[in-house]
Amino acid sequence: MASAPPTHSVLSGQNQPLRERSLVPAGMATILPEAARRFRKIETQLIESLSGQGYDEIILPTFEYLDVLAPGLEPELVEKCYKIPDRTTGRILLLRPDATAQIARTVAMGMMGARMPLRLSYRTTVFRHEPEHAGRDREIFQVGAELIGVDDPASDREIISLLIECLQRIGLRSFKVSIGHVGFFRRLLTRAGLSEEGKKRAEHAAARKDLPKLQEILGQERISQRFGRIILEAPELSGNAEVIARGRTLAGNDTVLLQSLDRLATVYQSLCEDGYQNALFLDLGEFRGFDYYDGIVFDVFAEGIGVELGGGGRYNHLIGRFGRNLPSTGFALNVDRLFRGIGLSQNHTALSGEQPVADAKQRHR
Repeated sequence: MASAPPTHSVLSGQNQPLRERSLVPAGMATILPEAARRFRKIETQLIESLSGQGYDEIILPTFEYLDVLAPGLEPELVEKCYKIPDRTTGRILLLRPDATAQIARTVAMGMMGARMPLRLSYRTTVFRHEPEHAGRDREIFQVGAELIGVDDPASDREIISLLIECLQRIGLRSFKVSIGHVGFFRRLLTRAGLSEEGKKRAEHAAARKDLPKLQEILGQERISQRFGRIILEAPELSGNAEVIARGRTLAGNDTVLLQSLDRLATVYQSLCEDGYQNALFLDLGEFRGFDYYDGIVFDVFAEGIGVELGGGGRYNHLIGRFGRNLPSTGFALNVDRLFRGIGLSQNHTALSGEQPVADAKQRHR
């Protein structure tokens, strides 16, 4: 875990001085009994909420074959995987790095049958190697949901409202869900003429809200001042309905850009009509950390937690990498961060307004 409560109910290798020989590997943790009970309670409440909405739990394997799962993983994530030779076959095994890719592989290979749409949930642990100085977990406790086989605004609305209901169920009193559409910014980059490598670097800079770096990339790619101004403005466009209006101005007559904004506006409006407006804000520079997202995406933030509590989005082409193309959307929540977020909420230090959450996102993504 990233930090230990005063009671030392969570013991992490990251909390030990570097000069000492660590008893727990950095990024791993021992959760002691009192905290473990509360931890499991959060997981149980989340799974019960998902089950109550028709999301059936699936238990995923701890190991996968590298050659089988690799089509669903970006090269950067493969590099972060823990790899172990299989003593029986000699093939390389991966210690589970991503639950969504595992579910995509399972569905594509026909293991779930032909019934669509599928509503699946899971609670699991994923493992990724992170540099010790990064202060990030290597062992990540997750609860998540996937809606597979349907692509329309109603399904985007369903998965985001389900996320909000889950957070309310576990007692997270104040949070914000940042919603965007990855197609908008990607289309801006394509229209401006960036190279494939330039697009990737620009997306990463935009996701971190690193505008100086983004400007540097645009200069290296020799992008015109006109397109450069538009691209630099987009990551800073966050707020409410006025974001869509400004996005339409930037889009001009570009049909692809306008379609992305139409989808985003429809989903946002429907969630507002459901009464979730105070929990939402729009962000035209919203990105997730995985390249397989290609539509509506979202992240969850709360005051006092310097990184997202979870998030998700639409990935219409991921399952197709394994041989069967099916539109899908889903989310995953980091249980450790929820555990800390609920503690802050109960201590009355959760956020009281919208802007601090956006600021936290800008600083830490």
